[in-house]
Order: sequence, then C-alpha cells, then structure tokens
Amino acid sequence: MFTFRKKSIETDSSNSKDILCDNNLSLLAHNEKCIVDKINNKISETNFVVENLISTINTISEYVEVQLGSIDKVVNEINTYSALAEEVSSSIESSKKLYTQTLQVSEDGSEAVNESIKAMRDIEGSVNYSKSVVNNLNNKAADINNMLDVIKDIADNTNLLALNASIEAARAGEAGRGFSVVATEVKNLAERSMESVSYISSTIQEINESIRNTILAMDKTMERVKRGSDIANNTLKVFKNITESVNTSNTVAEEIVTAVSMQTKSLENVIYSTDDMNNTSGKLMFVIEVASLNTQYAKTSLFSLSQVSEDLKIITNDFLKMLDLQNKEDIVLKTCLKVVPKTYDPALSFDFEIGNILSNLHAELLTIGNSGEISPGIAKNWYVEDDNRTWIFNLRKGAKFHNGKEVTAEDVKYCFERLLSPDLNSPNNWILEDIEGAVEFKNKRASSVSGIKVINKYCVSIKLSNPYSGFLLNLGQYFCAIMDRDELEKGNIVGCGAFTLEKKGEDYCTLAAFKDFFNGAPYIDKLEIKFNSQTSSQKLIDKEYDFMVIDNKEDMEKIKSVDYLTTSTSVIMGTYYIGFNLESNSIFASNKEVRKALNLAINKKRIVDELLGGMGEEARGPIPPGILDNSYLPLTAYNPQLAKELLRKNNADGKSINILYRDDSESLLFNKITTYIVENLNSVGISCNLVRVPPSEYLKPESIKKCDLCVSRWIADSGDADNFLQPIFNHANVANLSRYKNLEVIKKLEEAKKLINPNKKRTMYEEVQNMIIDDMPWISLYHPKTGVGYRKDVLGLRLNPVGLFSYDNIIAEKI
Repeated sequence: MFTFRKKSIETDSSNSKDILCDNNLSLLAHNEKCIVDKINNKISETNFVVENLISTINTISEYVEVQLGSIDKVVNEINTYSALAEEVSSSIESSKKLYTQTLQVSEDGSEAVNESIKAMRDIEGSVNYSKSVVNNLNNKAADINNMLDVIKDIADNTNLLALNASIEAARAGEAGRGFSVVATEVKNLAERSMESVSYISSTIQEINESIRNTILAMDKTMERVKRGSDIANNTLKVFKNITESVNTSNTVAEEIVTAVSMQTKSLENVIYSTDDMNNTSGKLMFVIEVASLNTQYAKTSLFSLSQVSEDLKIITNDFLKMLDLQNKEDIVLKTCLKVVPKTYDPALSFDFEIGNILSNLHAELLTIGNSGEISPGIAKNWYVEDDNRTWIFNLRKGAKFHNGKEVTAEDVKYCFERLLSPDLNSPNNWILEDIEGAVEFKNKRASSVSGIKVINKYCVSIKLSNPYSGFLLNLGQYFCAIMDRDELEKGNIVGCGAFTLEKKGEDYCTLAAFKDFFNGAPYIDKLEIKFNSQTSSQKLIDKEYDFMVIDNKEDMEKIKSVDYLTTSTSVIMGTYYIGFNLESNSIFASNKEVRKALNLAINKKRIVDELLGGMGEEARGPIPPGILDNSYLPLTAYNPQLAKELLRKNNADGKSINILYRDDSESLLFNKITTYIVENLNSVGISCNLVRVPPSEYLKPESIKKCDLCVSRWIADSGDADNFLQPIFNHANVANLSRYKNLEVIKKLEEAKKLINPNKKRTMYEEVQNMIIDDMPWISLYHPKTGVGYRKDVLGLRLNPVGLFSYDNIIAEKI
C-alpha cells in the first residue's frame, strides 16, 4: 500500500492551511513538478536526437552527391564497355570465318592422313609377303645344304673306295694297272666333287647371310612402317581434336556472340536504369534538402518548446512554492521480488529479477526503452565514423553520481575496463569483447583496452574489432553501468541511476529517489522491496504491496477478481529450459538419443496451460520468437511411448537421474516446474533424486556439478540474437550452465554478428539454432509472458521487452 512519512507541520485552522495539508493536492503538485522536469529533459533529449538527425541528413547528402558523381562515372564506363562489346562481337564474327577455314584444312589433313595410313598398311602387307618369300628361300638353301652334305658323304666314300681300289690295283700288279688309272680318276673326281661341295657350301652360307640381313632389314622396315602408322594414327587423332576444338570454339563463339548481344541489351537497360537512378538520386537530394529544412524547423520548434517548457517550469515552481511542498509526505511504494540479491555490483550480477533493482540504481551510456529501442543515456548523442567500427559518444555535461560528483569520460573508460578485467572475472565481460583490444586485456596481454579512448572530459571513443550492429544494445545493459571510479577503487558501488540504495538487509532493500537524476527525479520518493519466495498475491490483495510481478495462473486469477486491482501482460524475450549437465559421467550427458527421449517425455503444453494459465508459449527452440521467428520449427510432441522405446533401446530405462532443486517453498515457480518434470520422467521409468541447494547457490558451478539436470531460464538483455546466445552456449561463459561446447556453433555465431544483410544474418542464426537443437544441451520448455498486478491508482508500470521496470516512471495518482 502507499505509505507516507509525514514531515512535521504547524497546526493552523485557516482554510489555506487546510489546503496545504491536503495530501492529494500535494501529491498532484509533486507529480506535476516531476512531469514538467521530465518533459524538459525529454525536450533536451529530443533536441540531441534532432541534432544527430541533422548531422546524419547532412552526411547522407554528402554521400548522395558522391553517389551522383559515381553514377556519372558508371554511365561513362558502361558506354565505353558497350562500345568494346560491339568490337568484341565484330572480332568474334571474323574469328568464326577463320574457324571455318581451319575446319576445312583440318578435314583435308585428316583425309591425307587416312590415305597415308592406307599406304602404310599396303607397304606392311608387301614387306610381310617379301619376308615370307625370303624365309622360303632360306628354307630352300637349308635343303641344298642338306643335299651337299649327302654329296660330301658320297665324295668321301668315293675317295675311300678309290684309295682301296688303288691298293688293290697295286696288289694285282700289271694286271691291275688299268684299274689303278680308273681309281686315280675316280679319286680326282671325288676330290673335285669335294671342292665343288665346299665352294657351293660357302656360297650358300653367303646367301644365308644375305637372307638374314634381308630379314633384319625387313624387320626394321616393318618397325618403321608401324611407327609411321602410329604417327599417322596420332596425327589423325590430332586432326580430329582440332576439328572438335574448332567446332567447340565455333559453338562458344556463337554463344559469346549471343551473350555479348544480350549483354549489350542489358547494358542499354543498365544505362536506362542508371539514368533513372540518377534522376531518383536527384529527387532524393531534393527530399534530403526538404528533410534537412524540416529538421531545422523541428529544431526551431523544439527550441521554442524548450523555452515554453522553461517558462512552464518556472510557473510550476512558483505554484509549488505557494503550496509549500516542504510539508509533502514522502511517497513510498512497496513491492517484492522472489530472489535475494547475491551482489549489488552490476558487473557481477547475472540474475534477471535482480536486474530490476540494478537497472534503476545505475545508468549506462545508452538506455533501452520500453519498446526495446536505444535512447540517450549518459551519452546525449553518438555517431559512427567512416570505418563503421569507431563510435564517438558525447556525454551530458552535469550528469551526476549519487555522491554529487560529475560523470566524466574517464569514469566510462574505467568501468568498461573493470568489467573486462581478469581480476574481477565478471560473468558479463563477454558483452564488451567486441571492443578492439578487449580480449588481449582480458588475457593480461595488455595493460589497457586499446579500443577505448578518452577524447576529452565529455567524449569517449570506442573502436570495435569488427562492425557489429548489436553493440549499441549491449551498451544499454545494466551490467555496463557507469560508476564513480574513485569509489570503485575503495570498494564502494556508487552509480548515477534514478534511485540510490538507501538500505539493504537479508530480506529487503529500500530505494530512494535520486533528485539530481539527469533524466529528471522519479515521481515516487521511495520503493521498499521485499525478497520473498512465498506466494505474494495475497499481500497485494491485502494492500501490503502496491504492485508485483505475476508469473503464474493462480496469482493472475486471484488478482483479476479484486476490483481495486488490475493486471497487464507483456511478451518477454526469454526461455525457460531444462539444462543437461554435459560434463557429468552419466548416460544423460553422453547419449544424445537419451536426451531426446527425455525431451519427448516432458509435457510442455501441460506446464503452459495448467501451471502458467497460458502465460507462456511452448518453445520450438532456444531462441525466443521476439528475437528470431521460429515458426519454421516443429513443436516437439509429447510422446512418452516413443520416449520409453528410445530409453530401452539405449539401455537407459530404469536409470536414476539427479535434478537440482531450490530448497525453498514448493510454491516457487521453478519448483512447480520441477514437480511436473519429475512426474513426467517417473512415468517413462526414470527415477528422480532431488539435489536440494539454497536458491542463492543454485546457479553456481559447484551446484550444477552435483546434478544431471537443472531447471533455469535465460532472459534476453536486448533483441540481438548474438547477445542472447553467446552467454548460454559459449563454453567460455559461466552462464552456460550445461557446459555445452560446439566450436562450429561458436564459429557461426562469430560469422553472423559480422553480417550486415538482415536476411543472411537471420539465415545464419537459424542454422545455429538448428545445430543446438540437434545437439540437445537443453530441453526448451516455453517462452514466458510476464504480467504485473497493481493498484488502479498506480500508473506507469510498463515492462520493457526483457521484463524490466523503470521505477522512475511509476506514478502514484492519489493516496
């Protein structure tokens, strides 16, 4: 309920004093003052934006002028190229005639080679025939040799007989003298026969030698004929290849002629299009001039509005002085969170709910608005230089820390380097890794971050390693808060947000409005926050709280039934999931099919319908649809029978599983989800052991190591997919509870963040999501819808897309 701490006031019975004591009038006057201050600040912010817009329009104008010059050059180049294309076409026509002549020569050559091959074959036949004749002659000579051997034998025997006859004639004396003469003649005849045989044999040997030489010569002739035949065949192949090449070249030439002709027509179309582009650019230049003129009008109007606002502020202050708001009661609202902060240091916190406190205690260079857009924060304006990597941020002069010190560029540099420091070991340091030199600094290879430079007291330059469109959204996260560097060196946390941390205890904290907040003082003076894991809806109904976040069906239905309360809901970019401990030794870590079986065993629809009362939608994958449209993915149907079959197939049926459990009230949403999960797993034969730890210990690595499953959630800091995926699926980050490690996923994430084309970027993130789904480090349960219940006389309770409130926009309408 609203509580008011009364200032001491003097008792007065006059009507004017009665009016001054009217709390509702004082409240109304206070709200009016805050609204006027905020309007004045927003007008100043709008002026910053308009100045940025004017600068951007001027830059666009310069680029359009450059583009017009480039278009003229392109037209000239195209005209030159068109003339060249016509020359190429003419040259190709001449080449076609040459191809025809070459083709005729090739065909004539082929015919001549064919005739040569035929002649070679005739010669080969003739030589083979001659060789056979010579071989026959050789055989005849051999036969003669055989006959000579016979004659020689006869001559030898005749000589022997003549000798014997001479001997016998000698014995016969005078009577054998005539016979002796005959014997002598026979002997002489035999000797002459031997001489003739020897001469004939010598002659035959010479003939045989000539025959052998003739055969050798014929063999060599055959080899040469064969070689000539082979050469002729190869020559024929060459001519055939030439013919084919000429035909191919002719075909290609015809295609080139056709292509050049089409290209010439296309060039003509390009010229027409370029002319249109030139005309359009001229019109665009005119539009830019009009826009520039209108923006100047807007600036003039804003200046006038600013003057009116200043006048309104003076009149309002005079009016409030008349009301003497010194006697105004403090406006104190009460609410609750279901978790206890482990730290109030934004660089070390990564719990989503505690972000509601830290985002209001601290301010960043940029602010993420209620619709997720970037707005001025400590930086009043910013721009990127021509390299698309270097961002220049101009700070507001006069922005103060809670201790009254002015915020400077040195504080920005110090806080960013502190967030990246290996000594601090922040779980959120990944968010600034895109700054040039950040990784070297994190790994102690550099003493400072080279990409962060202080230009002057109110200007800081941040250079990225690569262009990254999501970087500005990262700077709007509460863990990039800017704090007083002098106090940080002493171990104190002093921010510059809309509220200060006035008190803190084990189960509560109190936020007090920072009256010098650069965006204007909050409407309420104090906000008391209870850390309560018990059901809180009844306390809202009993007016112990003025508003509260709703995350379950029962609370939503109870609050809706109360006439002085109301509710609103918003879709949140986040995912509730069951994470597997992939570093455990269990079958649930090592076997993907077993993890798939558990996915089929979980009835997600029952969780959404029965437990949440529709305050969520079944998850198709890990990335929320607000970041990446995942309607292309199928829903994983609840199928316990198939789950049992997969468990049995992989020898996992009947296994026991350890589930991390927050040792707190059973009514805590996470514990209710865990109860549903236990029921589903028991129904497919998996026995569940609850490993109980205090809620404050649940997300610590040593707790995760005790289990096979944990139930958690991840809420997006912004609408950037890389910002959502890197902390929970990059093994280097502590928020990756499953300890999932896939180098290909990291590689694709790095590629995607450098892409400029949104379609290619979306396709790459779809690929990443598909890879993660296939590996199944999670069972994605649902994407939440967050509600808020509040008193009807409390205004300004608007959740941004990541489920955080700006408490400085809450207005108490009346007592």
